[in-house]
Amino acid sequence: MGAFGIVAANAWMNTPRGFTLDASGNPVNVDVRRAVFTPMLGPEYWHFVVGVILTAGYVVAGVYAVGLLWGRRDRYHRLGFTVPFSVAAILTPVQFILGDSIARSVFHKQPVKFAATEIVWKTGTHMPEYMFGRLRSDGSISGGIKIPQLDSILAGFSVNTKVTGLSSVPASDRPTATQATIAHWAFDIMVTIGSLLVLLALWYGWCWLRHRGLPRSPWFFRCAAVAGAACLLTVECGWITTEVGRQPWIVYQNMRVSEAVTDTRASSLWAMLGIVVVVYVLVLGAFLAVLLKMSSRWRLADEDALAGAAAEDLEDDTPYGPRPLSTTGSGHRGGNNDGGSGRDTDRGGE
Repeated sequence: MGAFGIVAANAWMNTPRGFTLDASGNPVNVDVRRAVFTPMLGPEYWHFVVGVILTAGYVVAGVYAVGLLWGRRDRYHRLGFTVPFSVAAILTPVQFILGDSIARSVFHKQPVKFAATEIVWKTGTHMPEYMFGRLRSDGSISGGIKIPQLDSILAGFSVNTKVTGLSSVPASDRPTATQATIAHWAFDIMVTIGSLLVLLALWYGWCWLRHRGLPRSPWFFRCAAVAGAACLLTVECGWITTEVGRQPWIVYQNMRVSEAVTDTRASSLWAMLGIVVVVYVLVLGAFLAVLLKMSSRWRLADEDALAGAAAEDLEDDTPYGPRPLSTTGSGHRGGNNDGGSGRDTDRGGE
């Protein structure tokens, strides 16, 4: 519900509807349903939710990837890595498709924002795609990698697709060259990391289907260890893209950022920010303390149970399933195949 509320508000800021403005600029005739369920809500919501789920998967898997790199090949680390990484690997190509879909929605619903993220200056067809690069105030682009006609193809599946340029609107109604460059770099970083994660997921899937086990290359686990941090960066880049690319509007074509600034004193804002930071630090500290306590208890129980297991059992490639019989109490029952006799022996000991 929290994600829905945040994304619904942001989607309304990008494609506002469900109200009209009177002569004084005040909203009237408000339709809550139309205001909440805007054209961008669906694409934004699923892109965000899937993104944070796979980010959590890569972050958790990254912790265990470090342990595996340090030689901890026990069941605890293999299971801790396999479950979250499998979820994230499955969702990665899904997220890539959702990202492509939302970019195309921006192309249709917010053409000026699309022009900013792709640093397109003049409207036209056969538009090239620039990987990185910097937009100058005169409309020229310095640096970057130019891929001819690709932008038109990505926008409308044809080189003849017309892409709206930033110069199609007055300077006061579009992002500055610096803002467009920031949005463009954030978008390109997000796409680049997403593409690398797709390759990492394919690597994992290939090894699993072929060998029914985890990849054995240390480089795979090195990449997996940094994937979580890379995902966190992509989440931030996504928000930078959508917010900076919408400038100078806070509510697209209805309210400028300058009109939304409040008269709250700076000291009050800093105080509120400080309170939020302190609360979140305390929550994070409590979370880490509980997590580490649970981890230590699990590890102690696991080590006690596995004390009598053979080395080959500890290094088995299957990271899930029942533990070996020798670690589940078979020794206590005397190794007798007759379950009834074993129970009689226990009763005799009592």
